[in-house]
Amino acid sequence: MKYSFVVVSFLLATTASFAQNLLGISTSRYGGTNRLYINPALAADSPSKFYLNVATGVAHVNNNYVRYQAPFSLLRLISGTVPAQYKNPDGSVRFDASYTQEILDGTPKNGTILGEIRGPAFLIKTSDRAAFAVTTRFRAIGQVVGASENLLSAFRASLSDKALYSIPNRDNKFSANTNTFVELGLTYAGTIWEGEGQKLLLGATAKLLLGYNAQHLVNRGMDYRIIQDPNNANSALLEVNRLDATLAYTSFLQDRSLNPRTLFSTSAPGKGVGVDVGLTYVSQYDVDSPALQLGLAVTDIGGLTYTGEDYNYTDIGQNPVRFRGSDFNNLNGIEDIARVIQQKINTGRSPDKTSFRTGLPTSLNITGDYQLPSGFGINLTYLQDLRSIDALATHQPSLLAVTPRYDARWLSLSVPIVYLNHGLSAGASVRVGPGWLGTDNLLGLLGNVSSGIRPRGLDIYAGFAFGIGRSDDE
Repeated sequence: MKYSFVVVSFLLATTASFAQNLLGISTSRYGGTNRLYINPALAADSPSKFYLNVATGVAHVNNNYVRYQAPFSLLRLISGTVPAQYKNPDGSVRFDASYTQEILDGTPKNGTILGEIRGPAFLIKTSDRAAFAVTTRFRAIGQVVGASENLLSAFRASLSDKALYSIPNRDNKFSANTNTFVELGLTYAGTIWEGEGQKLLLGATAKLLLGYNAQHLVNRGMDYRIIQDPNNANSALLEVNRLDATLAYTSFLQDRSLNPRTLFSTSAPGKGVGVDVGLTYVSQYDVDSPALQLGLAVTDIGGLTYTGEDYNYTDIGQNPVRFRGSDFNNLNGIEDIARVIQQKINTGRSPDKTSFRTGLPTSLNITGDYQLPSGFGINLTYLQDLRSIDALATHQPSLLAVTPRYDARWLSLSVPIVYLNHGLSAGASVRVGPGWLGTDNLLGLLGNVSSGIRPRGLDIYAGFAFGIGRSDDE
């Protein structure tokens, strides 16, 4: 079972998209630079002459394979307040396999986990028709996309279920990607057409990217079976008979921590560029009239090129490759997992290439927003992943969200309702002055086996940001 736990953890936990887009902040008219990540044209619609984002952070997990049902909540888990009876003697959390429950509905399985920090950023309204912004952002992204239910269930259950031994499983496919990088963004947006009470805004963001860590395993087809270990009757092996896949990884962070020295290192292995572009239509006859906004944008076009090892597998030879649980003991990160896989498939083989490309999570973003002069409003956000399942890239999970809200200069309240990964979640967000606190999945933070709430992820964000001065059209 230890092997099963390691692999499931790799697929659904350690693969550190991107945020669920901080919908409580990004749908607010007072979201400032945080709105630009969905549509850069909104810079020209800022109600403040100057906006400063000091820092905004988010942690997010979602998947459609397992539900969480531990005796302690995910909020306790991420805050380090798990009760002592659920810890090992060394103080680490004792996480039993029974703390999760499979969702077996026949659909491909996806999982995402992230950490994101939106660092110092500012926006300046140069006139009532234009604005520019400078943004910084750190993202640690990872996910599994399109994994078959049979494959994940085999890792989770078959190693201890002898009834399933030797049953062949063919043509399994999935894509696993991670990417840890920072970006510096330069945004310009302006009015390109204006009529009576109407205007059309166009905006673009150019991004310089510096990458620290990336891995991908794109499995285009694999045949395998679970067999009894001939050397241990109480153990099992994963026997791979055919593999069509690409495996690539870096090792820059293997012996380093993410500190300021690492972040600004000239030897960081990844470099790249990215672009966001968007249009926004605004209809509002005067400040006492309702405001309608319709937006269309494509974000995260581009990617990074990493120095690292890249392997392509189409023929593993006549002898099947066998993985034991002990192969994955005492590993120190995803780089070690990738290296074990590579060495087991073809020990001593030189990489096919010494660099590889990792794409950004390109997405199509469609938004609609309606706000009354009283401050009450509603926002509709649709994000569509534009990357194929087997792309060498991370993905923006497709989602549809409706966000009712109240928005005023010193107070914002919202309740995002999100359809993501074939499931609904509801959140809550509040801003008082410059301080933000919110979640796009409130029950995910609080659920545990005792409450009967079985969440499929979590989401929490907080930030400190504020605007100064009113724009001329406010």
